[in-house]
Amino acid sequence: MSYEFEIITDSCSSIEEAYAEANGVHVLTLSYILDGVEKPGYAKGQPFDAKGFYDALRKKIKASTSQVNFDQAYNMIKPLLEAGKDVLYIGFSSGLSGTYASVASAMEELRGEFPDRKIMHEDTLTASVGFGYYLVEKAVEMRAEGKTIEEAHKFVVDTKMKIDIWATVDDLFHLQRGGRLSAPAAFFGSLLGVKPVITVNDEGKLIPHSKVRGRGKAIDFLADKIKEKADPNEGQVVWIIHGDALEDAKTLEQKIRAKCKVADVRYTNLEPVIGTHTGPGVLAVSFLVKKRG
Repeated sequence: MSYEFEIITDSCSSIEEAYAEANGVHVLTLSYILDGVEKPGYAKGQPFDAKGFYDALRKKIKASTSQVNFDQAYNMIKPLLEAGKDVLYIGFSSGLSGTYASVASAMEELRGEFPDRKIMHEDTLTASVGFGYYLVEKAVEMRAEGKTIEEAHKFVVDTKMKIDIWATVDDLFHLQRGGRLSAPAAFFGSLLGVKPVITVNDEGKLIPHSKVRGRGKAIDFLADKIKEKADPNEGQVVWIIHGDALEDAKTLEQKIRAKCKVADVRYTNLEPVIGTHTGPGVLAVSFLVKKRG
């Protein structure tokens, strides 16, 4: 299918392969390294084995991640420009990865080579379905409706700070080991029985917010946060993102539906790159607010 412009995202958007293939979304992939073996976070024909991945983390198998580099971005985007297409990249928060900077650098280089093409990018300052669903999929819809690349880009700019993410993790040290939180912040969640709650701030970084006693209260906290903050003017589709914690996700769904008026509640396993840093058992919600913070 021919499109007026091409949409590019990255694997941390949690875009599913079937959706990407059906809707002409190009996916740059970050990678994760598990027990010395590097694997792509997104690969055609290779569905993510969430249980196997999170079981490996539970066994304390060494894990790390690798961002998209300049060459990966350049080599994906250049052929699209050579084909006469404009391109829009909607990317993972620069506060959590150097991927956005790599892609932006490649696009700047390509602007010099293709001065007549529109080459646009936006740092979403958020993660996972927070931008995969609310921004990338909406941009796809806008393109199908005949909207221009400028209109789609403006929507992303106008909407990105209305996407909220709240999460509880079993162990903040996964985030500390990966450099996503400082050691003192990680210690914040190390007390016996304490379940830390984290959020994404306006700089697109993960920050500790609260601590609650026990998993049940942490689940209540997430449902209450939706009730408190969700934009009542939106027909909310709330996303639950989990690290192989489906039963807890189902419990959270029941609480959300009991406390909040939402159009739908959907689930996804957290993809492996972000999951490497949050660890197994992470439970998060993503939804629209009038303004983050």
